[in-house]
Amino acid sequence: MNVLVVDEDFPYPPNTGKRLRTYNLLSRMQEKHLIHYVYHGGERELPGCPNIRCHPVDKAFTGKSGIRFYLELLGNLASSKPYLVSRHHSPEMIRRIAGIADRERIDLVHCEWTPYTENIRSLLGRFPSVLSTHNVESHIWGRYFETERNPLKKAYIYPQWKKMAAYERAVAGLYDQVVCVSENDADFFRRCTPPERVSVVPNGVDETFFTPGGKGPEPGNLVFTGSMDWRPNQDAVSHFVDEIFPLVRERVPDVRFHVVGRRPPDRLKAQWERVPGVVVTGTVDDVRGYIDAASVYVVPLRIGGGSRLKILEALSMAKVVVSTSVGAEGLDLDDGKHLLLRDDPQAFARAVTDVLGDGGAYGGLADAGRKRVLESYGWDAIAQTLDAAWTAATERGRAG
Repeated sequence: MNVLVVDEDFPYPPNTGKRLRTYNLLSRMQEKHLIHYVYHGGERELPGCPNIRCHPVDKAFTGKSGIRFYLELLGNLASSKPYLVSRHHSPEMIRRIAGIADRERIDLVHCEWTPYTENIRSLLGRFPSVLSTHNVESHIWGRYFETERNPLKKAYIYPQWKKMAAYERAVAGLYDQVVCVSENDADFFRRCTPPERVSVVPNGVDETFFTPGGKGPEPGNLVFTGSMDWRPNQDAVSHFVDEIFPLVRERVPDVRFHVVGRRPPDRLKAQWERVPGVVVTGTVDDVRGYIDAASVYVVPLRIGGGSRLKILEALSMAKVVVSTSVGAEGLDLDDGKHLLLRDDPQAFARAVTDVLGDGGAYGGLADAGRKRVLESYGWDAIAQTLDAAWTAATERGRAG
């Protein structure tokens, strides 16, 4: 097929969860299909993907601080659409997409992020179409609302939450197929469009890259990995440093906690590193060394949607994972068999210190977690599932 894919940004290097998923799937899909890839960015060639034609579109996004940003937030109060959608509306991208659709024999349009529906509305109904949902965005905003303590921010988040939920419900029915990363997310979209138009294409892991390391864990070493410019990860680390890590240090005074991920805000970095034992690395070339050195991989997420690639990576490296229920949401993993799930700070801390105190007793947990990943979460098999969704959308779109 000749497929037009529209996305937020260039998925390389694959150093965020969204980029990892997009790159690993599209690099496999281009082996069978010719892909025209439209995105915001400047790069013009996707490594290892000769059948992907890149069409970058420039867009100067307002930085998430300063007067202009806050004026945009205030202006959005009068809009029926959430700020996340308005921010990514791009007349230049719309023109570029229209030109490609006019020149090429497009068989399918694939939208790689829900807010970018605004940039392809003119194509929906003209071509078979697929919406790829990395999260239920309104669920994330709902959890922002639940965890936010500042009353002014809370008052702003509430209408954003409701507008995003209304937007997701409205646009889902415009597509011939909606792809979700988990059954939890699929249940939401099955209430918005005919259930047969919703399919699950889970997140995965490159099990040949994330393999158990040679050095093994260092005693008393904890790690969290993730993009630190993403608010759910920031909230997770703050929650861990403020509420959980002090309880761990009471039992293991020399414990260390490494926060590994790109672009942590300076304010939060300084705040976290004031706590003895906390190390914030910022961007690193390769997270595997940090994961390998960890005695426990922690996922204290309270906000999020979709499913977490970070857990799959840690389990693929045979690490003992302690996570909240939100952190492991959307993954077919069992508490006490593949990982440990703890939501209460005291219980989370106790699980961490138990593993630190007797890591050998949890070796079977790590082995079972890795086995589950190898059985169910390889990218090659997942790409076949996406290919089936593309085929279903094309058949349905042509029939319609």
